Amino acid sequence: MRDLGDVLELLHTSPDRWNSLRLAGKDWIHIARNHEAWEDSVRAMRRDRGRASVTHFASINAVAEGEVPEELAVAWRLWRAKPDKIRTEFQVGTETVRAILVGPQWWSWTTSTGLRTNGGDTSYSHGIGPGDVLVDTPGLSSVLRMRAVSRTTFISRSAYLVSAEPAPVDQNASTAILHALGAGADRYELVVDAEIGVLMRSQAERGGQPFRVIEVEELRLNELLDAGLFSSDGLAN
Repeated sequence: MRDLGDVLELLHTSPDRWNSLRLAGKDWIHIARNHEAWEDSVRAMRRDRGRASVTHFASINAVAEGEVPEELAVAWRLWRAKPDKIRTEFQVGTETVRAILVGPQWWSWTTSTGLRTNGGDTSYSHGIGPGDVLVDTPGLSSVLRMRAVSRTTFISRSAYLVSAEPAPVDQNASTAILHALGAGADRYELVVDAEIGVLMRSQAERGGQPFRVIEVEELRLNELLDAGLFSSDGLAN
């Protein structure tokens, strides 16, 4: 069980294992299976928590009316520099969202809305996109039970291959992490980087069939990131 202990420590200490990250990857969903899994997760939350309603999360990557492909795969990019700088690019519907978060303030740009900001008002938050759950790993052990661990490699990096299941429902636990990975799964296959503890890949499954996969295709570690990356002046370019 030593590998399992190593994985849990990696996940818990991951934020202390890097100074900057530059990630690029892909977010894939099987639309019908993803919808079925989401509906089942909503029913389960209502039953287990005894609530008439549950927090609603918008369906990811909506497509134009009348266009219903079987599968959808979109690219995402994420930069993080300590202590508190984030830049992200991801797709919502047919639009690309670009955003910068520096401490409590964020700026966001799309072609339809133009440039927006919260002006530092923390009552208005902004999403970071599908790459966020791969990097923000300390909370994973509270919502997942790791069942099996083996060694592997991923994009030429040493890693752990982990089989995990949803943990028993805790009425006080946040559902955001499982939603980000793929709500309603009965199994998650995770690839955990053996050096820095970020997830390199997450595959959500139901009945042995995958319905959402978020994976890293490029990783750059501890680069000196240009300050211009975190300036709102370049968001529209």
